[in-house]
Amino acid sequence: MYNLLIALAAGSAAFMGGWLFVNTVVSGIIPGTLVLFITYFMLARRTGRKLQALMEQAMAEFQAQRVEKGRKMIESGFALGRWQFMVSGQLHAQLGAIAYMQRDFKSARTHLSKSWGRNWHAQAMLSCIDHREKKHSDAIERMGKAKGGGKKDPLYWGLYAFLAKEGGDSTRALQVLGEALKKHENSDALKTQDYAYRNKKKFKPKAFAPTWYQFFPEQMPRSMQMAYGQAQQGQRRGGYSFPHPRR
Repeated sequence: MYNLLIALAAGSAAFMGGWLFVNTVVSGIIPGTLVLFITYFMLARRTGRKLQALMEQAMAEFQAQRVEKGRKMIESGFALGRWQFMVSGQLHAQLGAIAYMQRDFKSARTHLSKSWGRNWHAQAMLSCIDHREKKHSDAIERMGKAKGGGKKDPLYWGLYAFLAKEGGDSTRALQVLGEALKKHENSDALKTQDYAYRNKKKFKPKAFAPTWYQFFPEQMPRSMQMAYGQAQQGQRRGGYSFPHPRR
């Protein structure tokens, strides 16, 4: 918000300068508009660089399994939210995802509910929380509303269909997959899911692995869990790991 206010002030000053110098309103519009947009762009870019640096530092803490320190580092970024629109929503989405992966669904819902509505990953996690709480209609409806942000990703459609199917709406699941395959006709994962549902066979989420397990970490195969555990043990040698789910 502060970035916009500063840009508006700078634009207004340029407008008044042009107007007073040439003595016509039109002469102030061009410099005023240019200064406003250039100032806002530069300030927003500066805030973006600060946010990126903060997230990189936080990720380094997560890699070292210092989860609480990384979380507090992200929380410190809310100060940037006073300067730039949508920053707070991004931070809430990150904090919500961390809580979700640790199966702290109450905290995850609190943060994810404050994220940007077009962040389909955040909305999908909220839908999965609804699903876990047996609020199947809410889960399906929320996924449908997230289509604008998720329609370009086959995983969105796979999750949408899965939540519909598991929520008892097989017809909706098949409709979703039909629409999905029109947009992603080369997606093997969607084809596998569609085949399973149409033939009343069990769908294996590994078709969307590994990103599927961001939403259902408990479905992660034991072999993959062991691989993550080995990565955590080797983190001091450069291994990469995420905050692991609570058991």
